[in-house]
Amino acid sequence: MNYKTADEWCEAAMRRANGVDENESARRREMVQLHQLQSGAEVDADTLADYELYILGKMDIKEYQDYLFLKHSKAP
Repeated sequence: MNYKTADEWCEAAMRRANGVDENESARRREMVQLHQLQSGAEVDADTLADYELYILGKMDIKEYQDYLFLKHSKAP
């Protein structure tokens, strides 16, 4: 997977089938919501969209980390 931009990577991932079932997605969503409550930080729409990649199983955790590294390591 060699994507030139994080946007390109995200778009490709979102075209994939969900990689987890509804129960696992619900568990992951609860985990993210709990993290948000504990951190007290406001989350913008872009970050929420990124969360969906993991929540829906579009990316496994390793790929998700690599994607976020690419996204945040380069200037827009």
